[in-house]
Amino acid sequence: MISASTPGPLNPGNVVSAALRMYRDRFKMYFGLSARAVLWALVPVYGWAQYGMHTGLMSRLAFQELVNQPETARDAERAIKPKMWSFLWLGLLLVAIFISTYIGVAIVAVLLGILVGGLLGTALAAIFGDGGAVFSGIVVGLITFLGIILGLLWVVSRVFISEVSLAMESRVGASDSIGRSWQLTKGSIMRIQFVVLAAYLVTLPVIIVTFLPQLAQLRMEPGTAAYNLVTLVSLVISLAFNIAVLPFWQVVKGVLYYDLRSRREGLDLSM
Repeated sequence: MISASTPGPLNPGNVVSAALRMYRDRFKMYFGLSARAVLWALVPVYGWAQYGMHTGLMSRLAFQELVNQPETARDAERAIKPKMWSFLWLGLLLVAIFISTYIGVAIVAVLLGILVGGLLGTALAAIFGDGGAVFSGIVVGLITFLGIILGLLWVVSRVFISEVSLAMESRVGASDSIGRSWQLTKGSIMRIQFVVLAAYLVTLPVIIVTFLPQLAQLRMEPGTAAYNLVTLVSLVISLAFNIAVLPFWQVVKGVLYYDLRSRREGLDLSM
């Protein structure tokens, strides 16, 4: 439980529990903003800019509540609307970063896997024959896979709160917000991953529900009326899931942004 007397930084569990409580207490507002964001995402370019702005808006509202300076959704939107196109630019930059990271990490992981696999394969083949060569191939695959996953997780963690910084800090633009996130998350990768894991576990039951219609389709004949009906139900459930879960993740980012700033810049918690 977080109260006004609770000082300073939060542990990962408190970050998620605070986000849950804030989302619950202002569910109607967050759900409405999320519905607008998801619907805007269906419109190319201008809609994507609106989507980015709305995600930052939800995180801003959470942060402002934490520092005891609550805003209405209208006031917060008015404050960040001049940056709407910056949110689109930020999204494009993040996509470019993720693609570049994937390619770079994949190349390094493959080269490292081949090197280790080659040395290991030669040794194992000499001892175990073909079985050793097969085992070394599995090792190469695992090294490559783990290298790509760990590399992507590291980069995602470093830019995780970029849109919050863009929404909160008046002099920060799209590229600056990435640098700001990079600065605030330095040395906190494990903390961020624990927060993300805890938040994922909270949403896991809802994720499972979204897969139930798809499991039902496995026993149906494609193209039949029942199959098409279940497909429609699945789409509706997926849309509802996205609308319901998006605000929770954005509130988590807002609380995490507060937590990281409080650790580095000494913000006081007032809630």
